[in-house]
Amino acid sequence: METENWHTSFNPQKFLSRVNLEKLIERNEAYNENKIQQGITPCIICSSKQGPGLLLNDKSYLCKNCFSDVSTISYPKKYENNRRKYLKAKESKRIALNALTEQYGYSKEDNPVELFAWLSLVLLFVHVGLIAVPAILFLISSSINASHKKKLKAWDDKKTEWEKCNPDPPKPILKHFHDPQAQLTTKDLKVLKVFNNWPGYPPFWKYLRAVVLNRDGNHCQVSGCPSRVTLHVHHQKPVSKGGEHTPNNLVSLCDFHHALEPDEGHERIWGSIKTRYFTIVQSHTRHNRATSGQYNVRAHIRRLELAKENELTEIKRFYSLSCPSCSSENILITVKDKVNIVCNSCSKKWAGPKELTEETGPRLAELLTVKRNKGIWMARWDMLSSRTSNVFEAISSARKAKSKNKQKKPKTIKNIEVEEKLLCPECGSPMRLMKPKQGQQWKKFWGCSKYWSNGCKGSRRA
Repeated sequence: METENWHTSFNPQKFLSRVNLEKLIERNEAYNENKIQQGITPCIICSSKQGPGLLLNDKSYLCKNCFSDVSTISYPKKYENNRRKYLKAKESKRIALNALTEQYGYSKEDNPVELFAWLSLVLLFVHVGLIAVPAILFLISSSINASHKKKLKAWDDKKTEWEKCNPDPPKPILKHFHDPQAQLTTKDLKVLKVFNNWPGYPPFWKYLRAVVLNRDGNHCQVSGCPSRVTLHVHHQKPVSKGGEHTPNNLVSLCDFHHALEPDEGHERIWGSIKTRYFTIVQSHTRHNRATSGQYNVRAHIRRLELAKENELTEIKRFYSLSCPSCSSENILITVKDKVNIVCNSCSKKWAGPKELTEETGPRLAELLTVKRNKGIWMARWDMLSSRTSNVFEAISSARKAKSKNKQKKPKTIKNIEVEEKLLCPECGSPMRLMKPKQGQQWKKFWGCSKYWSNGCKGSRRA
């Protein structure tokens, strides 16, 4: 007997073919703007160009019929078939047990004689000689209860014996499309490509999100972040630029660092972030109270609870932060008006502003060396104050650095010519030389000057 009524009471394709495309799109959480009336390229599954359909993120076409078909798929074909067989076997057992219960089942019934026996005790207040009445009623009630127990035990024995002969069907091993050990057919691979380029969240997003969070240890992947707030799953390469819904293109970020990403659409989450630590305010227009007119307020962070000493000490422990000069982990962090850092081994000292833990933690990870639990994502600071005011400075060399900034040497003709010739291959903007800080292992390279303003990641080797 089949259990999935939605799938078996009628043919899913016939049912879905009667539903208009807008309802299909809404049901599958796809983007309505991706609806097209005619495919320019053949359908990615059936190669048809006929009728309305959906334009996937990689600009391939999925016709309405294949869209309906994909809407009924949960697992690759082999595992989906095993899952349905299991559900049918489980439902068959349930129906058979119900039939057995109807024929031989027994449940304890109410015993009205016992109630009368207890009520008859009132007769003792009339005359003691009437005790025989409740005694007889209790004997009859006891006999009825014994008969009930006997029948109930017989039914329980019969049911137990039947359960031994008809055990529950074994649960099938189900592997998802993104399981590396899953066996996929040719059609499964096509369906997987559709899911990977789904315009919106794919049907198996919850599974995919769980895989990524588990891989990342349920921790924001910005080194130094305490992950105190809700975790999101972020597309490293934006969907608008062809990024796929695959684990290797996804990364776990907390509310705070996800909101700082400049990709289109992230402004939607700003208004929903209100924690006891901070609130992210969307850009908006305000009326000028002093004079007539309006003025624009840029998106910004309202800091509510700044970094505490015990939080930064825990971040130091979790990431095994060590001195970039002597590699010692014997580092002391104190928080007063500023955040002060002292290496007790080589006596190096740094000082920086007291900000949110989500800001200060990653700053520490940039300054010191991360030995454990290193993340795979760099924090973006576009919405915050200028980067120079947030970087920790070495106390001993702060004055020298300021004097050097005052006496900057003019660029050589050679340097000017090189910078003028190097343009970003992505957006055509001028490029500048990116140099590693002390203790960082990466080599210098020419990066796009628009990186901090609009997130352009164009680069060339130095």
